[in-house]
Amino acid sequence: MPHVNTADRPDPIEGILESSTVNSELRQKDRVLGHTLVIGKAYLASALLIVLLAAALVLPHSDGVRGLDVLFFTEAARAQETSLPSHVFVLLYSVGAILFGAVMIITQKWWAAGVAWGASCVAAVYGMLAIWLRQSGRGPDPDFRDFGAPGIGMYVSVILVLLLVMTLAGVLWARTPEQRELEDSLRHRE
Repeated sequence: MPHVNTADRPDPIEGILESSTVNSELRQKDRVLGHTLVIGKAYLASALLIVLLAAALVLPHSDGVRGLDVLFFTEAARAQETSLPSHVFVLLYSVGAILFGAVMIITQKWWAAGVAWGASCVAAVYGMLAIWLRQSGRGPDPDFRDFGAPGIGMYVSVILVLLLVMTLAGVLWARTPEQRELEDSLRHRE
């Protein structure tokens, strides 16, 4: 058997270890960058929509019932036979979209934007259901005659929530230039 000189040959295991170390460092850097949100047009639009949603709570949701009345189930809301979808809608957009949206603005964390986006998606469905129930005159009590139509506050809130769903999706999908560079370098290594 011929004698093979292995002194000049590179160690194949060493190359694998270097490659995996570089990849893990790049992935760690990507994870760190991914925890914060990109401040851009979608982020600023989301912040504006959250403020407008908070202001929409003082608008009338139906005859003599404001969004705050629906949220806290006041006597005015009980007298107008406010439906469960209306309560769920206002609660979801108040706690989910406004509260977690404010947390997103203050902390710039993706998880807060994710919670606000999820709550906004569900709130949009309940908002449309609440409008439909008010328009059709269907309330908890079928014999109730003074059932008010949806107010401007309910329409504005639903539109704002739908816009917030779209802008928060843009916030969640936005990537920094550093993240794009890391993604490209990871693709080229693989």
